[in-house]
Amino acid sequence: MTPLNSNELFKALLDAQTIAQALTAIGQYEASNPETLSWTPFGRRNNRGTIEASGDPGRSLVERLTNGIDGVLELEHERHSGIPTCSNPKDAGVAWLGVPEQGLSGLTATQRRSLAQRVTVTLEEGDSRERRLVSVRDTGIGILPQDMSNTILSLSEDNKLQKHYLAGTFGQGGSSTLAACELCFIASRRGSDGPIGFTLVKYLDLDPELYKTGHYVWLGDSGGVLTAEPTDLFPSGTLCKHFGYDLDAYVSPLGPSSVYGLLNQVLFDPVMPVWLVNKVHGWNRVIKGSRNALNGALDDGDGRGPTLAHHMPMFYAGLGDFGRIGIEYWVLEAPTSTNKRPSSAFVNAYRPIILTSNGQNHAEFPQSLIRKDAELPFLVNRLICHINCDGLSAAAKRLLFVSNREEARAGAVRNLIIQELIEVLKSDTDLEQVNKDAKDHSRRERDESAAEKMRSEVSRLLRLQGFDFVRSGGEADSRGDTSRPPRSPRSPRPPLPLIEINEPPTYVKFAVDEDREISFFPGQRRYLRIDTDASSTYFNQDPERSQIQIMVANGNGLVIVGATPLKHGRMRVGLLCQDGTELDSRGNLRVELRRVGLPTLSDERSYSINAPPPARESDRRTTMPQFEIIPVEPQDENWITLNWPEDTSAVASSAEMSEGVLLIYYNTQFPAFQAKHFAFEVRDPSLAESFRSRYEIWLAMHSLLYYQDQQNLARPNEIVDDTTEQIQEMASENAEREERKRTAVLSVMIATKEATTALSEGELDPTI
Repeated sequence: MTPLNSNELFKALLDAQTIAQALTAIGQYEASNPETLSWTPFGRRNNRGTIEASGDPGRSLVERLTNGIDGVLELEHERHSGIPTCSNPKDAGVAWLGVPEQGLSGLTATQRRSLAQRVTVTLEEGDSRERRLVSVRDTGIGILPQDMSNTILSLSEDNKLQKHYLAGTFGQGGSSTLAACELCFIASRRGSDGPIGFTLVKYLDLDPELYKTGHYVWLGDSGGVLTAEPTDLFPSGTLCKHFGYDLDAYVSPLGPSSVYGLLNQVLFDPVMPVWLVNKVHGWNRVIKGSRNALNGALDDGDGRGPTLAHHMPMFYAGLGDFGRIGIEYWVLEAPTSTNKRPSSAFVNAYRPIILTSNGQNHAEFPQSLIRKDAELPFLVNRLICHINCDGLSAAAKRLLFVSNREEARAGAVRNLIIQELIEVLKSDTDLEQVNKDAKDHSRRERDESAAEKMRSEVSRLLRLQGFDFVRSGGEADSRGDTSRPPRSPRSPRPPLPLIEINEPPTYVKFAVDEDREISFFPGQRRYLRIDTDASSTYFNQDPERSQIQIMVANGNGLVIVGATPLKHGRMRVGLLCQDGTELDSRGNLRVELRRVGLPTLSDERSYSINAPPPARESDRRTTMPQFEIIPVEPQDENWITLNWPEDTSAVASSAEMSEGVLLIYYNTQFPAFQAKHFAFEVRDPSLAESFRSRYEIWLAMHSLLYYQDQQNLARPNEIVDDTTEQIQEMASENAEREERKRTAVLSVMIATKEATTALSEGELDPTI
């Protein structure tokens, strides 16, 4: 075996492309230096638990990139002598890297490409599709050989604890890549004249008779890392080269299951761009983060940017002692046959609510919050929400985030963020209109007279079970009382009229009836709309720079938690009625618009603090909601929106509440229904229509009763962790899907008997 010295070993590992090549070089070096060579535990001897804490090799790779960005910021901190003082990585990027306040979307494509060269991730063939060669290289400050054991080869050290301008905290995130690869070659050089420190990390099995488990170790010589003489092949900075990296979940060239898609999703709004060299698929790209792509940043290879149906720019909402959060969201163009889930180009389409800290995706919330809680079911594949958590207090971040940056911890902070987001989404009338337009676009035309007869029959059957059922148009309840006006669910609000912007502006007002007192109850959060003919420049999130001021006058218990940007003459102010506020308290809300050289415009509304509404009683005479039943074909847009599986036998029906109406969808290709409907069509088209109508009646009956049961069982304040929530949600969806399949089969049997009986008795009426 050819002997190797440390310089030759460094060159061999730098050139190696496979695990075998790296192991051969290590074997040659071990044979040449048996007396001084050593394998030292990575950080500490019992290190598996910490290193293997991450469950996603893709997110672990992002941790290496975050470390690379920190290396660049550390170098810039040294070059600028720490001036100005930066309290977070974003401020450092603005001060030292020239990134605009708005983020990377404010740079040109050329500027982003140039800056991205400072941190590079390279994807190469490696040993197989599942065992790639992945390298992360930065041109940052680098590490001295004698410092590597206490920094990049350590666990839970506090090297970054007091460096607020860096994203890292505990010094262990990047080490999670070790669990996803066979070998990791780590090399670093600080400055232009110093030596290169390097090592190789691997997992080492220990004697099972003596130890419960093995551990991760790094290669050293005489107690320290190996060193190599300076070479132009390796300028200042750090390299982490992973042999046999498991990227089986990210094998596509582009899209959600690609390294490119992964990096943009997790580095949602990075401090600086990253350069991706994809030698497997033969192209290079700038990684700028999905947020910047959504905000219109285009780079080579991107094609056209996203088409937006609605966009709410970033605004901030206070969470009391927990600090504040930033909220922004985008609604993409409607799904098409070639782009079924538009949001999947930017985020995980099933978890499109992103929580970030220092621009990195730390947790995601499920689309059920959009579909069910915000009652925007037609936007689940189009709406992307971003919650910026940089403004949370240190205590709030500790309560919210786990150290592997993969989920949100259950508790008060998480619940409060969800509550604030839902309140914001529900108060956005533009968003409500986009959802309504999407619903109108996807709704199949139905014969209204036939549908009305079906609703009457469902109402009659429900009354037999002791339920009240209210329908549009008015109808006696189960007691026969026709004197009262019918109670109807909330109707969709008509589109708001456009506001003509004037300069100077002429008015500002709360969009609330002048003679109506605004009511709050303790613990309630709500958003009120403000209308003005002022341009968007009149309002600024910084109160000291804003010409529009909102305040609580002559009152206690009510606090302002934030306000949305002023857009097309409208904005919303978030208000919180604090717990413990005395009932019957009163005060005034005031908004002022200050005009240079002109009188200040203002408006004022009174408010009162009242007892919260009584809890819903669960009894058998609960009023049922209005409903609509909608057949769905596999090629329909609704099939995509509902996230139904491709297997037509796997789903029978589902239901969603939207604008106070329970929308009941059923699969026209469900085998039991399709077979019987086809048989009746061959026999007699009118018989087939009667069967279909009766089938819809029984599906509607089940959906209404199921909805009522779910409402009675709902526990909105129940706290579960993010993983448990996912498991519970999946289990609940699967259980509901199976129940609906059984109900569909039973409905086919009942509808068949009813239709054939009516035919034999000469009473066939396809609309009942």
